Amino acid sequence: MRPDVTYVYVRDLLERLTGERPDPDGDGDLPVQFGGAQFFVRVVGVVDPWVQVFSVAVADLEPTPGLMVRLNEINAELKFARAFHVSGQVLIETEIWSDDVNPANFHHACSNVAWATDAYATGILSAFGGRPQFEESKTEDYQQGTLPMGVAAEPYL
Repeated sequence: MRPDVTYVYVRDLLERLTGERPDPDGDGDLPVQFGGAQFFVRVVGVVDPWVQVFSVAVADLEPTPGLMVRLNEINAELKFARAFHVSGQVLIETEIWSDDVNPANFHHACSNVAWATDAYATGILSAFGGRPQFEESKTEDYQQGTLPMGVAAEPYL
């Protein structure tokens, strides 16, 4: 699937899942409030593009050798996601090949990211500081580590 087609499909999917059509932020990411927490979605690649789903677990955090060691340990434990530091933030991210994006896969990606962020962000904050951005994005609807299936359980748009 071409990147422009993937981008339009992802925006349509997000609108269907959340009731709102997201506009890209300054980085070109699509911010989305889903399941009571904020995620970001990005389409990457010109040939065989993929979709990244990620959260900002911790913001306002400088990289230190200790933080890098901890992120490496987290990545050794994670399945279907990864944690890394970029631009003063720790992100938790997963990817879906564009041809495989559908409501169920998107829901699964968000659930993985939410679970991993819930599992590791608090420890990162207590050991290294920063601001708990994912935690701050949560609404009363959020249930730790789980997202309600709802419309995302349907196989296709």
